Amino acid sequence: MVAYAVASGGRLTTVAVALGVAGLAALAGAIVLRWPGAIPWAVLAVGAAYLTGREGHRVVDGWAALVGAALLVAAELGAWSIEHDGRIRTERTLVVRRAATLVVLVAAALLVNFLLLGTAAVAASAGVLLAAAGVAAAVTAVAVVLRLLRA
Repeated sequence: MVAYAVASGGRLTTVAVALGVAGLAALAGAIVLRWPGAIPWAVLAVGAAYLTGREGHRVVDGWAALVGAALLVAAELGAWSIEHDGRIRTERTLVVRRAATLVVLVAAALLVNFLLLGTAAVAASAGVLLAAAGVAAAVTAVAVVLRLLRA
């Protein structure tokens, strides 16, 4: 994501690089030092690096949905790495259930992200009424996903 932010050629590329390096260092430090409190800060810094790299671009970035999902995966895998203890044998069913949950969460995040990006892209050219319909559809999609997760 940091490389994508740098490659997009925004006006604040050096700030994006600094934020990205800080985020990656925070994530690596969190894993090495087994400090889960640093993971949200690492995700925030890398996300800020992406946004800073996009500064100055007026079009909606279609890759933003994948960036958000990748941030979710990075945070979750970082947390798993911190929780893992080689001395304790993990049951296979637990690992499979956890991986399946992550896959479902990422799929739901991608769906919501694509809906919101589509709404933003349409809202830029179509007007308020169509934008409101898109936002309503996105909120409904989130409600359906949350309802399915509760069941």
